[in-house]
Amino acid sequence: MKITKNQKTGKWKLDVELGRNKRFRKTCKTKTECLEYYQQLVNEFKEVEISSAPEPEEKDNRRLSDLVELWYQGAGCELTDHVRLKRMLDVLAMKMGNIVARKMTVSHFNQYKKLKRTEMYQGRVISDNTLNKHLGYLNTVYNYLYDIGEIDYPNPLRKAKKIKLDERELTFLSLDQIEILLNQMKKCSDNPHVLLISKLCLATGARWSEIESRKSHHFHNNRVEMTKTKGKKTRSVPIPENLYQEVKTHLVKHGQFSSSISAFRRALKSSGIQLPRGQSSHVLRHTFASHFMMNKGNILVLQRILGHTDLKMTMKYAKFDPDHFKEAADLNPLASLERRSMSR
Repeated sequence: MKITKNQKTGKWKLDVELGRNKRFRKTCKTKTECLEYYQQLVNEFKEVEISSAPEPEEKDNRRLSDLVELWYQGAGCELTDHVRLKRMLDVLAMKMGNIVARKMTVSHFNQYKKLKRTEMYQGRVISDNTLNKHLGYLNTVYNYLYDIGEIDYPNPLRKAKKIKLDERELTFLSLDQIEILLNQMKKCSDNPHVLLISKLCLATGARWSEIESRKSHHFHNNRVEMTKTKGKKTRSVPIPENLYQEVKTHLVKHGQFSSSISAFRRALKSSGIQLPRGQSSHVLRHTFASHFMMNKGNILVLQRILGHTDLKMTMKYAKFDPDHFKEAADLNPLASLERRSMSR
């Protein structure tokens, strides 16, 4: 609900959305009149909801697993990692006792969080970030089914709050570290693909899986075509001529890339380069973006190269621009004091 005053006319305007996409606007002489009209609307909607409520025997008693299946058939199966998501949601439903879906509350999800934090998986407990993702997936299921009219009640978890996370440390490789890592692959790795895939990631900012899945026809005119990406959009990124020729020769010899992530992790470990927990080949993508900005690249161009749908995802690299927050060094009080002293 928004109540705003028109400074020219002195009148107040109410703008409120009630029910399912029903929006009301009204201009009143006073703010009190707006509030009274809003309360009238709320009361009318309550009466409509009560009168239209189904009898107890007609209530929707489908279980959470049933909703997961409906979502999967309608939308989930179209996602890139649909198999993993479906399996995860099925386990989540089981952990929550496969509750009647309409009876779900924020407290039920909080109990689920408490349970998951006591479990161990591969030697460690579930992270807060993963729990936030689980909440997001459940919200997606409920919101989708409500939007298409499959369920007649709004998302019961819409008021659930995500866990506030510390900003994740952003790590990238220096030029010396890049050289060390690539030399380690040349000397010690028996995988024929790992070095070239790494170089392509560093040259394009692509994800490891994006490059690993490229075939010969994806490379043309000194460019690599990224298809079936995480953001569902195709993008074409230029690469240096010498790297392009190296790729074409390599693929003629080997046919196509094969799974090489394990070889990358071994090379990274033997190189002695230390990364924060959870970071591996993605450091190559961070390295491309960080050096792009340090070399005064354009943030909007970087967004398109990386395939980010939201500029906010790309803005985390803005701090590597040499001019980013440059004013902090020039406009702070100590700098002003020094300039005043010099002028005397």
